[in-house]
Amino acid sequence: MNNFENKLLNTPLKDILLKEKIFDELLPFDEYHLVMAQTDFILNIHNKKAVKSYFYRIAPFEGSYIITAGLAAFLSKVENFSYSQIISYLENKGYKKEYIDYLKTMDKISVKIYSLPENTVAFPNEPIIILETNLHDARILEGILLSEMNFASLVATKWHRIRNAACACPIMEFGRRRAQNSLKASLYSYMAGINGTSNCEVNNIFGIPSSGTMGHEFIQSFDSEFESFDKWLDINPDKPVLLIDTINTLESGLENAAKAFLKHKESMQASNNWAKIGVRIDSGDLAYLAVQCYEQLSKRLGTENVTIVLSNDLEENSIQDIFTQLNQAGKSHIIKHISFGIGTKGATAWGDPALGGVCKISELEDNYILKISNHNEKTTIPGNLRSAFVKDKNGEYVTSLIFFHDEDYKNTGRFLHIFDDSKYMINSSAYEIGQPRQSLVYISNGKTSAFEGKFSSQSLLEIRQNSVHDLECLDWSYKRIVKPHRAKVSLSEKVFNVKKYMTLNMLLQMDKNKSI
Repeated sequence: MNNFENKLLNTPLKDILLKEKIFDELLPFDEYHLVMAQTDFILNIHNKKAVKSYFYRIAPFEGSYIITAGLAAFLSKVENFSYSQIISYLENKGYKKEYIDYLKTMDKISVKIYSLPENTVAFPNEPIIILETNLHDARILEGILLSEMNFASLVATKWHRIRNAACACPIMEFGRRRAQNSLKASLYSYMAGINGTSNCEVNNIFGIPSSGTMGHEFIQSFDSEFESFDKWLDINPDKPVLLIDTINTLESGLENAAKAFLKHKESMQASNNWAKIGVRIDSGDLAYLAVQCYEQLSKRLGTENVTIVLSNDLEENSIQDIFTQLNQAGKSHIIKHISFGIGTKGATAWGDPALGGVCKISELEDNYILKISNHNEKTTIPGNLRSAFVKDKNGEYVTSLIFFHDEDYKNTGRFLHIFDDSKYMINSSAYEIGQPRQSLVYISNGKTSAFEGKFSSQSLLEIRQNSVHDLECLDWSYKRIVKPHRAKVSLSEKVFNVKKYMTLNMLLQMDKNKSI
C-alpha cells in the first residue's frame, strides 16, 4: 500500500462520497414516492411523525444472514439532496403548483437515522436502519435508502461468502467488465474483506489497492509464448505472475514459464522479486492443474515460494470444491500457496439477483402500524424497534432480540418466535443481553444537519473491521456455505403481544366487514 492509497483508506468514507458525489442522482427515488409525498401534502398529513424500518425477510444465497453495506453512501446521498434540485422536474411533470410552492420553502430532508454499523451481520427481520421523520420525508427517504442499501448489501454478502470460503488465501476482485455497477461491486468487495481490485477508478477514488498483470492477448501479440514471458519479466520484474493457459497449460505454458523464470532468476533475486513469482491458470481442471504446476515449478525453480493464481468464473462453492479435492488428494499444503482472481460471479452477486430489502412504516403519530399478509413472513413488526444480541455465558450467539426502543428489554420474560408463541426461550441468568445494535448516525432538522457517532464517519479500513466481532460470536454452523443453520431472531414479550393483539383485531375487523 503506497502513501496515496493509505491516505484515502484512512479518510472517512462519507467524506469521500460527499466530495466526489459519484453515487448521487438528481432524482434518487421512484415516481410513486413523489406521488405519495404530494398526496400527503394535499391531505395535510405530511407533517405527521413517522417511523420507518429497513429490513429483509430471507437471506440471499440460502445463507443465514447478510453483511450490511451502503450506509455511508445512503447518508451522503441524504446530506447532498435538496428539494430545490427537483423543482424544475416537478414543474415539467405537471405536479400541483401548491405542492411545488411548498417544496420551494424546503431545503434538506428532516430526519433522525439510526443504523447498524456498515459491514456487520444482520439477520432476517432485524431492523437495519430506522428513520424517525415526518410522513412526507419518509416517502422520499425510502427511495434513497433502498437504492443504496439493497444492491450494496447483496454484493457485500456475496463477497463475504467468497472471502469465507477462501479462508486466508488472497483474493483479487476483477469484475469491472461485467458488473451491473462496477464502482459499487469493487468498493463493497474490499469492504467485505477482499484484498484488492483491478479497478483503477476505485483505486483513484477510495485508495483500494489495485494491481494487474497480463491477459491472454499479451501472449498472443508475440511470435512465441516464451518470448512474451521473457519480455514481460524484463519489463515488469515486480509483477512476475505469468498466465500459462493460452496454448496448453502443462505442455506449453508451464514449460515456457519455468524457462523464463530461470533466465531472470539472478536479476529477480537481486531486486527482491523472486519471492513474488507465480502463474495464473484461467481454464481447465483447476485443482489438478494447481497441484501439477506448484509441484513442478517449485522443484525446477528450487523454491517453495511459488504462487498459483486460480481464476475462471470462481465463487464460494467452486472454491470450496477445489479445497475439498486438494484435501482428499493429500495436497492440503498447497492451499497456502494459492490465491484467487474473482470476477463475474462475485461482482454480479451470482446465484441471487436481488436482496429483498424493504422499508416499511411501523409507527405514525406515536401509534403502532402493522401490515398483515396471507403469508406470515410478510406480516411486519410494529413500532420503533431496536435489536440486541443475546449470548450465552461463553459469549456465543443465541438469538437476536427485537424490542421497542424505549422498553426495559433486558427484563423481558421470554424471547418469542416472531410468528409462533409456542416457540420461545425463558430469559434467565444463563443469557447476557447486549446493548442496542442500532445507534444514531445522522440528524437533520431540514436546515442544518450533522453526522453522529463513530459509525457514520469511519474510514474504509475501520469499516472492514466492523464484522469481525459479530462473526466471532456465531457458531460455525451459521457461517458455513452450504445449508447453514438458520439463526434465531426473537421478539420481546411486549413487542410480540402488541403484534399479536393488532393482528387479531385486524382479522376480526376483516370478518366484520365480510358479514356486512
